[in-house]
Amino acid sequence: MSALNVEIDTIPVSFPEQEQFKNEVTGNTVKVLHAIENTGFQFYNSVSFRNEKEGIIAGGTRLRLRSTQDGGKHWKGFSFSGFANAFYSTAIYENQFYVVGASRYIFRNNDLNTEWEAFDVNTLAENKYALRHPKFYKIKFSPSGLGIIVGDNNGKPLVLKTTDKGAHWQQVPLDGLPADEVPLSDVFIFPDNTIRILSFTGNVYESTNQGNNWRQLRSGKEGESLNSIAFTTKKEGYISGLQGLLLKTTDDGKTGEQIDTAVLGSGANISNLEYTNDNRLLLTTAESFQDKKTKAPLFSIDAQGKISPFLLAQGKTFVFDAYGLFLLNDKVFLLSRDKLYQTKL
Repeated sequence: MSALNVEIDTIPVSFPEQEQFKNEVTGNTVKVLHAIENTGFQFYNSVSFRNEKEGIIAGGTRLRLRSTQDGGKHWKGFSFSGFANAFYSTAIYENQFYVVGASRYIFRNNDLNTEWEAFDVNTLAENKYALRHPKFYKIKFSPSGLGIIVGDNNGKPLVLKTTDKGAHWQQVPLDGLPADEVPLSDVFIFPDNTIRILSFTGNVYESTNQGNNWRQLRSGKEGESLNSIAFTTKKEGYISGLQGLLLKTTDDGKTGEQIDTAVLGSGANISNLEYTNDNRLLLTTAESFQDKKTKAPLFSIDAQGKISPFLLAQGKTFVFDAYGLFLLNDKVFLLSRDKLYQTKL
């Protein structure tokens, strides 16, 4: 890892009078922890908080990142690129923040006060151009510290892993994936370090030996475009994607029952699937042209697969580019294109 001294947008942004309103579904208060009046291209894709005070939001363009250490009252901004590339995913393991995106660097920070560190993945390949323009779509960690990044390497699938808290990374062989496989959109890691990865076309693969070998669990159907995966047990979980496509599986992901998602509005992109500690499933949608009658950016799914609004407020119109979802104890952080909301389960 090497330290980066790249802080070109570090003027703190203050929100001393945070907007609040009521969630009509749960009755809990909803706080607006961050907002930008003129977003331009400063959209956000991911959010992570290690406690109620310290958190980050990340997006684009120019690899933009903002951090707070007082629960969103003040924010400090960073930009790590002079180009239009964006951050896509954030994660936390043992109090360290990780951020990845359309960059060959894996960014890390342990206290939000010191400089951000960066791991250059070009050092992983014998050919220094082999991983020159990767796109890292998701980064996740298991409880034991196995970290996995999935994404796109010049139109091909890409998997990286770490077993030492992100100090070192290595490229994972993809034995078991077909030669014509497309990039990978999401990953789920079970407590025993079983890994399942999802391709944009809906193929699901599993590894039980930290990525040394893979077996295909599901073959995607023509026309599918899937981008999110979550399991509550080895058998049961969901896969979701564009055009409101939501599949429930009870056989490891081999097959899936299509769930009616009309309540989400027409053409919804289901962008996040996250299970709560009590095994409720939350999902977000990410489209700006939702039906006017639908004002919920966050939904929940019951055991029977019925979808209901989770965040609903009378008189509030939400921007539906809701890509970021993070759960911390009983807190829910929801990230839209230009706002960060906080509510309770």
